[in-house]
Amino acid sequence: MSQQCPKIGSCNLFEGKLEIPEDSMIRYKCFYCLCENTRWSNCKRFMVINEIGYCPDFVMPNSLLSSEQIMSRIRWPKVSL
Repeated sequence: MSQQCPKIGSCNLFEGKLEIPEDSMIRYKCFYCLCENTRWSNCKRFMVINEIGYCPDFVMPNSLLSSEQIMSRIRWPKVSL
């Protein structure tokens, strides 16, 4: 029995919404999303979705950026007090 990533439904990479070569997308899906073990727990997209609820499209599963670096690149809306 395979264990799929629990974030498949909220991941733009899995849903094919990212502009990356199809062969790369298939490899990512096979290696991280649909694998027979829990490799998805090492996916940077999975980690970021768990932390902030979504993942920016520039992040790939094997990204070397830390979560802090990724979040610093996100343009958060400014809140007026």
